[in-house]
Amino acid sequence: MGAPVAIADVAQAFPGRSGERLALDGIDLSLAPGELVCVVGPSGCGKSTLLDLVAGHTRPARGSVAVDGSPVTGPGPDRVMVFQEHALFPWLSVADNVGFGLKQAGVPAAERESTVARWLAKVGLTDAASLHPHQLSGGMRQRAALARAFAMRPAVLLMDEPFSALDAPSRDRLHVELQELWRETGTTILFVTHNVREAVALGDRVIVLSSGPGRIIGDVRVSLARPRVVESERVVALAQDVRRLLDAADQLGIAAPRGGEDDHVVI
Repeated sequence: MGAPVAIADVAQAFPGRSGERLALDGIDLSLAPGELVCVVGPSGCGKSTLLDLVAGHTRPARGSVAVDGSPVTGPGPDRVMVFQEHALFPWLSVADNVGFGLKQAGVPAAERESTVARWLAKVGLTDAASLHPHQLSGGMRQRAALARAFAMRPAVLLMDEPFSALDAPSRDRLHVELQELWRETGTTILFVTHNVREAVALGDRVIVLSSGPGRIIGDVRVSLARPRVVESERVVALAQDVRRLLDAADQLGIAAPRGGEDDHVVI
């Protein structure tokens, strides 16, 4: 089972030409154990910065980040990141890539091989175990990256637009596969995307950020049956509501107006 994540009054700033520039400001966000939460917002709103804070790659300028009740002070094996680029080692086979983190963690060889075989089977890459990343399609490489991440059994999985570079059929298949892996493992997932339909298709909730500095302007609860696909009418309809939140914030320059309860929108 995944771990809870608590982000309290977080702000993050980076150096700029005329002084520090706020990337995030006043972020309060909690993820329940095993929850899959997606974050959307315009470019530059701090989505990836939020992931980096939970991963422990950076420390907040203000506020706190905690996982399972413990403050995040740096990277740890309880949190694993999946990036837009698969980040597989080109000189290793698929099996060795999936088992790399386990090897680094000191998992015995027999257990490691068994775990790798199990996760390759789950993502449909058993026959590709001996291949190298350049011999795989983009979708297969990202499935290998998913297998590597889930094989570590992290409490929290952090995903930074992992499917954005894929063609539509590969992306759609991975949406369904990710939902199945998440349901089976109960991992807590924080998923960043610029694709509103993708966020609605995947998330228990969709967190909407304003333009930078990123502030939460919407918390959209998604109660649609799973597995979901981006083309379904109900996903498209709810995605339009999320888009209206973003458009309203852009036009007004302030937090978006309160949504209707029938749209599962909580501001």
